[in-house]
Amino acid sequence: MTSDPRHNRAVLIVGALACALAFAACADFSRGEPSPVADAGPRPDGATADAATTDGATLSFATAVHPLLVPTCQTCHSAGNEAGDTQLLFVGAAAADHAAVVMFVDTSAPASSRLLSKASGNGHQGGAVYAAGSAEYNTILQWIQQGAQP
Repeated sequence: MTSDPRHNRAVLIVGALACALAFAACADFSRGEPSPVADAGPRPDGATADAATTDGATLSFATAVHPLLVPTCQTCHSAGNEAGDTQLLFVGAAAADHAAVVMFVDTSAPASSRLLSKASGNGHQGGAVYAAGSAEYNTILQWIQQGAQP
């Protein structure tokens, strides 16, 4: 190993650039700015602004939410990938993924769940995955409102 300060500086710069590229690789900047968090206040019709637009059927993680999250999140949020060092890791099996995802939901305040905040781009290095108010966002919100069942 050399003790030449110029060599050491070059190694540090190359290492820093490699780290920056690795962190940016998961970001999809084409998704645009983060969506605002949905307002949970009442609307004139008496419904809440964060009410889901589905037919009211009970949603399960395995059939309604897992198919939304795996294709959009697992690419980065799995072992060995860009977000593999986060707490949210997908393995592709609904039961195991449910256990990971429920750590990011708050059934007492569904619209404030970290899962929804991150999915809409707030504090998420990967940008907005589902805009607040989109059909996918509302499906996840309704699932949380119903108790985030497997």
